[in-house]
Amino acid sequence: MAILNKDRFPYLLTQFLGVPGPNRIDYRNSTFVWLIRNFNDDNNYWYCEIFNGNAFEVFSIESVVPSDILDKIKTDEKTFLYICNSHEAFLHIVPSLYESLVIKEKIPPKKIVITNEAADLHLEVKKYADANNLDYFNVEWIRVFEANISMEAVHTKLRPAQTLDINRVYDKRFLNFNRRWRLHRPTLVALMKATNILDKGFVSLGKSDDDQDWSKMYSYIKNYNLPNSELYSLLETSEQEILNLPPLYLDAEDLTINRPNIDPATNHYYNESLVSIVSETTFYTSNWFNPARFLSEKTFKPVGYAHPFIIVSTPNSLELFKELGYKSFHPYIDESYDAELDDYERMLKIVKEIKRICDMNNDEVKEFIQKVKPIVDYNQEILMSKSYGAGIIKNFSKKTL
Repeated sequence: MAILNKDRFPYLLTQFLGVPGPNRIDYRNSTFVWLIRNFNDDNNYWYCEIFNGNAFEVFSIESVVPSDILDKIKTDEKTFLYICNSHEAFLHIVPSLYESLVIKEKIPPKKIVITNEAADLHLEVKKYADANNLDYFNVEWIRVFEANISMEAVHTKLRPAQTLDINRVYDKRFLNFNRRWRLHRPTLVALMKATNILDKGFVSLGKSDDDQDWSKMYSYIKNYNLPNSELYSLLETSEQEILNLPPLYLDAEDLTINRPNIDPATNHYYNESLVSIVSETTFYTSNWFNPARFLSEKTFKPVGYAHPFIIVSTPNSLELFKELGYKSFHPYIDESYDAELDDYERMLKIVKEIKRICDMNNDEVKEFIQKVKPIVDYNQEILMSKSYGAGIIKNFSKKTL
């Protein structure tokens, strides 16, 4: 059995949180997901992709799924509605999908599969279902970004990497790419400026598609960090220097375009720095933000380049990374930040560890390279060995939940 609508499946693009733009349905006939998720099992799937959880509030299920297929989804034990939210790690999709499909349309939850890049999406399903006395959705954790960077790393022949050369003098100690001004990213860059390490790294942060800059963001950054006196003091003391920061560019000045792929134009930045500072998509654990653990291409690019990294993300992201078969860099990088649940303290620990690496002398740098090189080489091998459909999907059944 297979995908029932493989020749033409819908992508439901619906907006949320005031993001401008029209709601629309695009119809497509291929997706990278099909290369890494094997649908040739005993079941039939009616496949669709969504951007946001309100997809079936804006577009009714009857307007998208043919009536005969919808009947089979509800009644035939081997026919499923497969909802893919790949490339995103939204946890907030769960209540909306339950309300629009299960409560309103009476589709049994066990006949629906939902998937995205959030490693703990199944816990959100469990929380909502238990609170409302409902059955669980079938949940799959799909890692499109890992699979894509794996493929590109092999294709672009990044092995052997030119990173971590023990004979090189590293004037720049770190590499930090940023695009959209998610709160933790300008906060990190502001703290780099406040602790006098910004000039010791390659850093990008300029106007992106969210149209933010320091004049618009600085007060928000400072006020959000008011509960932590150390963070607030650093930001307040360096206020004018931060406000006067120019746009920071590395590989490109157009930061409105997402660049999820490996770009040979960035190779020298990895070669000429010691560590990557990975500003992931998620960081803050408050539900006002998206607290998902999410490993995107931002994490797997340095793995492909055999570059050690510090991940600026939600707690226990490195634990997640290690669950996938990789190794992290403790004790050569102090990774206690990964277990820190307090967002303010986690940010401080990250900044202090970056500063420690910036302050290492040449002998310490050489020792650091000798210690971490076996780890990055191992991780690169693991990434390049990931074949399509192998280890990219993690399924959470009702029994698991």
